[in-house]
Amino acid sequence: MYFPMLHQDELLYSALARCRVHLGLDSQKELLRQHFSDSWVAATTDLPNHLGKLVMNVGRPLGLDAALLVRRHTLFPLYAPFITLERRNRLEAAMAGDGGPGTLGLSGITTAKVKWPPWLRYCPNCLAEMHAQHGEYYWRRVWQVIGANACLEHLCRLLDSCVPFRRRSRYDFQAASPWNCPHREPPAPADASDLLIARGVHQLLSSADAPSPTFRQWSRFYHRLAIEQGATTGHHVRVDMLWQRVLFSHSSHWLASNGLLVSEAPCWFVAMFRQHRKSFSFLQHLTVWTCFRQGQDAESLLVEAGRLPDEEKVKDGAAPVTGHTDWQLFQQREKWLKALGKAGGTKRAREQGGQALYFWLYRHDRQWLMVTNAGRKVEHGNHRQIDWARRDRQLAKRLIRIEGESRKNLSDPRQSQAWFLSQLPHSASVEKNLHRLPLCRAFLVKYAESLGEYQVRRLTKVLINDALAGRARKKWELERLCGLQTSRTTELARRFLQSWMKHCEEDSFQGHTDRCEATGHG
Repeated sequence: MYFPMLHQDELLYSALARCRVHLGLDSQKELLRQHFSDSWVAATTDLPNHLGKLVMNVGRPLGLDAALLVRRHTLFPLYAPFITLERRNRLEAAMAGDGGPGTLGLSGITTAKVKWPPWLRYCPNCLAEMHAQHGEYYWRRVWQVIGANACLEHLCRLLDSCVPFRRRSRYDFQAASPWNCPHREPPAPADASDLLIARGVHQLLSSADAPSPTFRQWSRFYHRLAIEQGATTGHHVRVDMLWQRVLFSHSSHWLASNGLLVSEAPCWFVAMFRQHRKSFSFLQHLTVWTCFRQGQDAESLLVEAGRLPDEEKVKDGAAPVTGHTDWQLFQQREKWLKALGKAGGTKRAREQGGQALYFWLYRHDRQWLMVTNAGRKVEHGNHRQIDWARRDRQLAKRLIRIEGESRKNLSDPRQSQAWFLSQLPHSASVEKNLHRLPLCRAFLVKYAESLGEYQVRRLTKVLINDALAGRARKKWELERLCGLQTSRTTELARRFLQSWMKHCEEDSFQGHTDRCEATGHG
């Protein structure tokens, strides 16, 4: 199976688009069938999947494997160092395998403040050099990263192409070409901040095997960074001072274009210098690195963070019980127990005048305090007070009424279990507690519409309208009007359609026979 040689730093998406042009394929899905043995593979720009299938079909003659494609021809190296090792391995396995709806979620990009550029981008000077050397254009990885808006080779700003980064069609492979990449005027000089970020992005893309530090290691790394900048007072980090230095280091144009031009330190920046409990995007890390460690390579920073201790800090034990008598300690304990009994929980006891008492015990008798508080945790939620049998009857009656009202409406969407539940108040709670609602569960088993039943209902609606209008359609017209694809039509809908067409043919034949007899008799 033909597949073009991949250029250095070329997106796999670009190579597939060039392959389609080289083979002269008009059909996008034909390309997928030939190279993936699957016509439903999405044309994803940054984190494609099903790479194992591609390697099986075309990789061996070219010496390719899934790991090489992931590391050298996708944007995986941008996300991998900043997520946990477990998520990193799952993401790489998802890209090599069948992926799934959670692939982007594993990378963390779906929750990032700035996600991806709206259009695929290019450097016109680089394109001219590509054409002179290779006779064609291709999309480079380093161009398609938000925040890195500059070409490092020509020190100019990147231009937007006519190809969206996330295309409306799932199967659209668009090769870089003079039509997609128009340029009439020379590009503007790059901003200094764009060049700094672009350099960091290039280093990350070239460091595919860099480690993935843990949350504890990142916490220690950024605390050390704050100490280096003289922005700590004890354990407290003066994030406002650090943020002012970021504003001074980066241009206002670059900060504004990436949603970072704010006078006070944003929440993500504050969280970065505290204990890490979630991942931060590559752009957030690079924004800090290019300010406080501007001359250091990104890979060396990742290695530095990965070498920091990963053990949880051993907390200091309770201070020695000195400066008070045993009787005083006993009295303080009794006061706290009374406060707990009155308030019902630790937080409420502190809010109701027990704050000073809590801190006294924390300093002098911490172990007893922690054990006592652990046994007084308030159970949240009120499931024990709910009459589930009564609620089950009420909801089942409501579901029966909904089914009766929607039975005659052939235009309703598919009446699946999710559809019925969405018609109920507090549908998420009902779905979560279905195991407590046997009547509702039995109703859904009986009345929830399968895909085949839904397809038959769509056909029925069209056939009724045709009968009222005196029309008779061909089979392909019915399938097209009902949005049925041959490969996805269920057996139930197929049998229903065949039965209807057979009935129409018999009626047509009987009508023709009756007319012939009437003519002969006359």
